[in-house]
Amino acid sequence: MNHNRLSLKAITTLLAAATLSISLVACDDIVDYNDNYTPADQMANTGAPEIKAVYNISDTALNTPITQAEIGTMVRIEGKNLNNVKSVTFNTVAVDLTEVYTASTYANVRVPETLSFEHVNKIEYTTDKGTASFDFVVPFPTLTIGSIDNEFANAGGYVTISGANFDVYKFGSQSKVLVNGMETTVSDVTKTSMKVHIPEGTPDNSVISLQWNTSDGIAKTAELPFRPTKNLLYGDFDGVQISKDGSVSVDVEGDEATSTASSALGHKHLHFTGDFSAWAWNTIDLSCNMIDAGIDGNIDDYVLKFEILNTKDHPLTEATGLKFNFNWGSEYSWNPDNGAGINTFGNWQTVTLPLAPMATKGISEAGKWQTLRIILQPSAAYTADFCIGNMRIVKK
Repeated sequence: MNHNRLSLKAITTLLAAATLSISLVACDDIVDYNDNYTPADQMANTGAPEIKAVYNISDTALNTPITQAEIGTMVRIEGKNLNNVKSVTFNTVAVDLTEVYTASTYANVRVPETLSFEHVNKIEYTTDKGTASFDFVVPFPTLTIGSIDNEFANAGGYVTISGANFDVYKFGSQSKVLVNGMETTVSDVTKTSMKVHIPEGTPDNSVISLQWNTSDGIAKTAELPFRPTKNLLYGDFDGVQISKDGSVSVDVEGDEATSTASSALGHKHLHFTGDFSAWAWNTIDLSCNMIDAGIDGNIDDYVLKFEILNTKDHPLTEATGLKFNFNWGSEYSWNPDNGAGINTFGNWQTVTLPLAPMATKGISEAGKWQTLRIILQPSAAYTADFCIGNMRIVKK
């Protein structure tokens, strides 16, 4: 027997001891590389903040510094001591600090969506160590006035006016809305719309006036119509010859037929119904002596307006195939809401269409015979249930 041979138990014991020894040595050599490391967004400021330049957030290489930015733009502020931010303002309007990210030498910030009328044109950046000021322009956006959702809403209720930058111009406080010269209540003001109260008893042919000042302090006014009954092409359809071709059903109805509490047009309207196969051809001709529509100058400066109402299960889309022409001119195909379609859910809504494309053969002079043709040619099987009323020609 070889007495120099170690037993398996002995070998195991020696290996365990060696491993423990190596482990103890290794523990002495461990280095904590996180010691004394502070993340960039937690570094303490050593002095007052400094702003060296501003860049668009998309300029990741920081190639082109900017000196102005539109509202809502995300920018990167380069500088020093930018942590522990207490406030950031553009033209005196405070930034939402929950959207600010800082890293000592830079900060990602969104320009506020609203602006003050004060002409400061500076960024004010405040930290726990002081404030930095930096020349920077936020161009004041232009106020755009669109249209009223329903020009024939009932007095005593609300109309919604569409447009752009209502919130910036602070309608209801700095800017005003008046009905026939009397200031009225404004609510639900957003960037693109606001609601306006129409006082009880407001008569037809009233004027809604929007008043505001530009960023340069120049007073501006825009006017919108409320229940404009003047110059209706057909009124209550007295003396109007209505002829049709195809299977479309067209009835002349009064306000009571629509069973809507939101609005009463005050005049009769047309109710279109029927079930149609794809590309079925249907025409409705409205003929009468032309009123004095007040057209003065280029027909391109005018539009055709009317109110439309559909039941909720029968929205109006491009596939509905509604077309219009005057006096057998070219047909104008209506694409409701630029392809999005319209569903008024049983309420009246004002529609505005360009006049020129449907009046290529002109508009008749006052007192002369004129025909407006409405064509219904759906591009797919379609069940119609909609109303049109108060058709009128209006200057843009």
